[in-house]
Amino acid sequence: MAESTTSPTVGSQIFTLVLWTALSVAMIVIGSMHVGNCPREPNIPIYLIVAGAFHLVGFCLIPLKKAAEKVTYALESIIGLFSFCWFIAGSVWVFRIYPDDPRACNDMAYKFAFGILIFEYLFIALVLFSVCLCTCCAGCLAFSGAERNDSQ
Repeated sequence: MAESTTSPTVGSQIFTLVLWTALSVAMIVIGSMHVGNCPREPNIPIYLIVAGAFHLVGFCLIPLKKAAEKVTYALESIIGLFSFCWFIAGSVWVFRIYPDDPRACNDMAYKFAFGILIFEYLFIALVLFSVCLCTCCAGCLAFSGAERNDSQ
């Protein structure tokens, strides 16, 4: 049997990058197809286009990290801040018309934006939960290590 030359971490990173890139391209395409098809909230297709474009720009910075670390870090920070603000704006635009008339916006554009936002909320919740869990575990390990040192 031939052994794999890539580690599981690299494989999962590539899978994640390909998945997010495809999702970002889909955001741009679906948003572009439906500009002007959301009379109740015309910003929903714009939200999809801009969010997808900024995700792609962020992905393009990944290979530059080693070559221009400081510049890449600054650009990632700016993109991250803008993306967070755009995420909040998209949430307002999408969830504001949630129970309204289905003709308020093109069904595909609306449901896609809704699904993207729900996915992002779940991802944020998972990250926050993981950070809290790791913080608690680190605190417990530090406390138990301090007790061991005191007892010796």
